[in-house]
Amino acid sequence: MTTAAEPATATTADEVLEQVRAILPTVSANTEQAEADRKLPPSSAKALLDAGLARILAPVRFGGYELPLTAWFDVVREISAVDASHGWCASLIVHHPHYVAQFPEAAQEEIWADGPDVAITTAIAPVIAVTEADGGYRLSGRTAYASGVNHSTWSIVAGMLPGTNPPEHTFFLIPASDYTIEQTWDTTGMRGTGSDTIVVGDAFVPKARTLKLSDIREGRAPGGDLHAAAYYRTPWVTYAPATFVAPIIGAAQGALDRHLARTAERATAQGGRGGDFTGVHYRLAQAAANLDAAELLVRRALELSGTGTGISLELRARCTRDFSRAAQLALESIDLVMGMSGSSGFATGQSVQRVWRDLHLAASHISLSTQQNYQHWGRTSLGLERPSSLGMY
Repeated sequence: MTTAAEPATATTADEVLEQVRAILPTVSANTEQAEADRKLPPSSAKALLDAGLARILAPVRFGGYELPLTAWFDVVREISAVDASHGWCASLIVHHPHYVAQFPEAAQEEIWADGPDVAITTAIAPVIAVTEADGGYRLSGRTAYASGVNHSTWSIVAGMLPGTNPPEHTFFLIPASDYTIEQTWDTTGMRGTGSDTIVVGDAFVPKARTLKLSDIREGRAPGGDLHAAAYYRTPWVTYAPATFVAPIIGAAQGALDRHLARTAERATAQGGRGGDFTGVHYRLAQAAANLDAAELLVRRALELSGTGTGISLELRARCTRDFSRAAQLALESIDLVMGMSGSSGFATGQSVQRVWRDLHLAASHISLSTQQNYQHWGRTSLGLERPSSLGMY
């Protein structure tokens, strides 16, 4: 079956970046409103979709661009340099079509029947109750931390699939008409992400709109073979944490760039310039080198992930280790910038304090857990078995 969308194979990563840079004034203008409202303003969500973000990793067959995974990183970094919450939501808009492209063909045709410009949220902790029904499953329950849910038209939720022994962690695609949103997101950081709670009363999901974690984990999901890009058939952990580390790196880089510009002009109480001190040079260089190293780690993982299947367990473990380390390097950088900003940096009107709050919350995401990811790399490197408690590996 074909869709109404026209393929856009001529679109390049550079062209998409140009479109993204054109919407950065909208992102900047809406940052304070997003913080106050605890979700993106509708004009921001529209701008992100209009810039083609949902097409970046969507299949050409359905009107997407199928650009390299590194294009995802580049776009998110640009947006996050202006605002971390916008960048976080942008990262999800880019990445979730990558998930959809691995669901069965019928699900893809349903989601993209009217084109690829569709915002999709996820809440993939397996907390939704699932019961078998004729032709599919019935879902009910509450699942929190669904970033971007307020501007999404579909959601991927998760539960334990009945009828298997043991029950399998499974993703379910449901339209917004099948759930309500409870505004539970009220935090000191990443406020604009609108990471609210999805409430499912009693929704029917056909089998075609299900995807087992074990299949996406191993890069053998049913929809992956339908498309040319190898990253539809690559192990989950080699790319999934990039969703969250890319905004962290971008936001830290934006804060550093603004601090550099301010330091070059800033006068001290003694009549000199803030940039005249060797200690300032040292900390600026350290912060910049941290971010360069973080970017290199993420790019290496995404370039590997883009090669497709056959990626060893050792390389998968390296990817998760490096995503975590990249997040920590970015945190070290924003801490250095915050320290150099002095007491004035904590003023509510200063963007650096918002970035500092945002990134410390963002880096707490479970996919970037050093305890979990470093443990996995250590066990793999020492030839120990993967514990069943770390099912995503």
